[in-house]
Amino acid sequence: MAKWRCTVCGWICEGELPDCPPEECPECFAPRDAFEKIED
Repeated sequence: MAKWRCTVCGWICEGELPDCPPEECPECFAPRDAFEKIED
């Protein structure tokens, strides 16, 4: 499963939301394009 990190605040989306990355970060409200994919 892909993980995504917010480059603004560091919040990580690990699939707990139906869409990862989300439209905006739930922690800092950065837009979707602020996320980077984390390779395991």
